[in-house]
Amino acid sequence: MKSSLLFCTSPRRRAKYLKSLQRWLMTRTALWWVLNLGGIAILYILVSTIAAIVANSPSDFSAWLAKIKHTPELQTARLFLGGYSSYLSARNYFESQKPLLEKAMRETTLHPYWASSQKDLTGKETWQDMVVGRMKGMVDQLKTSGYDDFKVEKDKCEMYGFLQRNNLPFVPLLGMWTDKQTLLDYLEELRREINKHQFPLWLKSCHLTQGDDAGRRIIKREDLADPLRFEKLKAWVSGKWEQRPNDDARAWSNDAKKILDTLQPRFLIQTSYAGPYGDSVGFTERAPVELKIEVLWGRAYLANICDYEAYALRDGTIERWDTSLFSKIAHAPVTDPAQNKKVQWLKEEGHLERAYKLAEKVCRSMLADQVRVDIFVRPGDLEGVVVNEISISPGALYKWHAQFMATTWRRGHVEHVYTLKDTKKRVYEEGKNEGKLSNGEEWFVRE
Repeated sequence: MKSSLLFCTSPRRRAKYLKSLQRWLMTRTALWWVLNLGGIAILYILVSTIAAIVANSPSDFSAWLAKIKHTPELQTARLFLGGYSSYLSARNYFESQKPLLEKAMRETTLHPYWASSQKDLTGKETWQDMVVGRMKGMVDQLKTSGYDDFKVEKDKCEMYGFLQRNNLPFVPLLGMWTDKQTLLDYLEELRREINKHQFPLWLKSCHLTQGDDAGRRIIKREDLADPLRFEKLKAWVSGKWEQRPNDDARAWSNDAKKILDTLQPRFLIQTSYAGPYGDSVGFTERAPVELKIEVLWGRAYLANICDYEAYALRDGTIERWDTSLFSKIAHAPVTDPAQNKKVQWLKEEGHLERAYKLAEKVCRSMLADQVRVDIFVRPGDLEGVVVNEISISPGALYKWHAQFMATTWRRGHVEHVYTLKDTKKRVYEEGKNEGKLSNGEEWFVRE
C-alpha cells in the first residue's frame, strides 16, 4: 500500500488502490477497530473539552483542572467505560423525585439576591456552570449595589448569627471577636479558668472559610496548660489574623477572590460536638458523622456521608463509592446494604430524615434556591442533630446526580415558578431573633 489515492491519476490505478484498501480493512480484527476508533473518539472528546473551556478558564491551573472534571464530554466518555447502569439509576432516582421537586419550586419564596445571582441562563448549564454563574452574579451585585449577602456563608460569624436569628440549632459558641488582642486576652483567661471548661474547644476564623485556608484549630487542655504550646496557639492566631482568604482550586476562583477580599478578620471559639465514641469528625467508631446535604428549592436531594465516601438518597438507597479504578472512572457505586452495614444506623435510628428536614428549614430560612447544609449527627441522639456550616459554592461533582441536580436548579429560574420576596434586608439579616450574636458583635458567654 505504498501508492496514494491522492496521486492516482488513472481510473484503473484508483480502482486497484481502492480494492487493495478494502481487503486491508476487511482483514483488521475487531480489537483493532475498537482500539483505533475508540482512541479517535476519546481524542475528539478531549480536544473538544479543551477547546470549549480554554477561552474562559480560570488563571489558576488547579482551578482549570477542576473545570475539566465537570464537563459533559467527560461524563459522556464515562458512559462508554462502564457507567451506563449507574447513570440509569441516577436518572430513575431523579424521575422519582421530580414531582416533589416541582412542588417545592412552586412553594419557594426567593430572596431577590438569589434571583439576581442567576441571569441569562440558556437551559444547558451544568452543575458547575450554575455555581460559577451564581458567583459571577454575586460579584456583579457587589460591584453595582454593594450587596454582600454572600456573608451568610463566606463569613462564619454572620453565618452563626443567621442561624441564631432563625432558631436553627448549632454547636454552642463561647464568643466572637473582632479584635485580635481581645481574643488573645481571652485565651489567657481560658488558661486561668482551665478547669471550668470541657475540652477540646475549636478556634475558628470567620473570614477563612475555604478548606485550603486551614482556618480552624483544635484547642486541647494541654495547649493551654503547656507554656510552649500556648505560645504556638497565640502565634497561630496572629498568623491567621493576617492571612487573606482564597478559593484557588475552583473553577470560580477568579470571581471568588473579589468576594473574599471584602471580608474582615474575625474569630470565634466553639464547644465540641461530642459523640459516644470520642470527639472528632468521622464515622461510627469516630462519631459524630457529618452529613453534607444538597437542598434544591427547599427540597433535600441527597446527603454526602463524609468519611465514608457515600451518598444517601431520599428513597433510602445508600451509594458507597469504593476506591477501585472502575468505580472512579465509571461512577459505579456499591448499593448492597450487606456491604454498607456501618452506615445503616443513620437510617434505622431516623437520623437521615431528621437531618433532611433541618437542612430544608435552613434553605427556606435563607429564602434560597440552593444551599448545601452540613449537619452533625451521632448515634443514639436523635434530638442532637445540629448545623455545622453551610455552603453556597459547593465543589463536589456528585457523580451522575450532578446533571439532574443542575436541571432542577436552573429550571426554577428559567420557568420562574417561585414567588419573589419584596425585601430590603440582606440574606443574613433575615429572621426574627435579634441580639449581639445576630449583629455579629464581639461577645462571649460566661456561666
